[in-house]
Amino acid sequence: MDIGYLGPKGSFTHSAACSYFSSGNLISYASLVQLIDARMNKQIDYAMVPVENTIEGSVLPTIDGIYQTLPTIQGELVLPIAQQLMVHKNHQDHWQKATLICSHPQALAQSQVFIRDHMPHAEIEQMASTTLGAKKVADQPEEIYAAIGPKMAAKEYDLVIVEENIQSVANNETRFWLLGDEPIAADLIFVQQKATLIVDLPMDRPGALYHLLEIFAKAKINLTKIESRPQKTRLGDYFFIIDLEVPEDVSILESALKQLDGQSFPFNLIGNYPTYRKP
Repeated sequence: MDIGYLGPKGSFTHSAACSYFSSGNLISYASLVQLIDARMNKQIDYAMVPVENTIEGSVLPTIDGIYQTLPTIQGELVLPIAQQLMVHKNHQDHWQKATLICSHPQALAQSQVFIRDHMPHAEIEQMASTTLGAKKVADQPEEIYAAIGPKMAAKEYDLVIVEENIQSVANNETRFWLLGDEPIAADLIFVQQKATLIVDLPMDRPGALYHLLEIFAKAKINLTKIESRPQKTRLGDYFFIIDLEVPEDVSILESALKQLDGQSFPFNLIGNYPTYRKP
């Protein structure tokens, strides 16, 4: 069984994949686009992708990639996220003189208050993953560079953590989705059953969003998230991604989906899946 993750090894997505699977062949991908394409082309059995963070909200490359490829979500894992500032051991005593801080855009944004207060003169370089930032610091020991990322990245590249938990919100968490064709259970704490829809909202129907939401309100189905994104076709064309709690009586959800179809709302149910947390 091949499981893809946003790498290199030591990233938060790698940690999510390790938490979900007790066995399997983990394969690193350099970008979310490559990872989602690999799953779409069936080069891997599953893909673990970040979808939303407490501080920065949705991971837009994931949302847009899912809209374009319409994979199936087989599970969700919520992990606590703690950002660490790390440097090469040669520079641990003068890390505040770092000329460059490199990491994934989400990690940089989650740590922006710390950067502003402690390293305002350092340049920022966005990387495809947190571990690529750590690798760059490790590969250039002569430079006073710093990286932001998980403890696993510091361990993987033999860097020194000089400041711990620098994220601006203490209870920072990230949701990860597992994409694949077949359901697979995880030995984790089950939280709830959820479903996700992608709906193309017609721009020429007055009250379209109201009528869409009315269907779920009348069915007493709780929506846990609703977000719009451009379809990237023409200005004014949007799709909505909707997460909802699946009722114990699944027929209630099935009835609501029939009503959506009856009112000519183009939609795709891209997952009815368990959500988990680590023990």
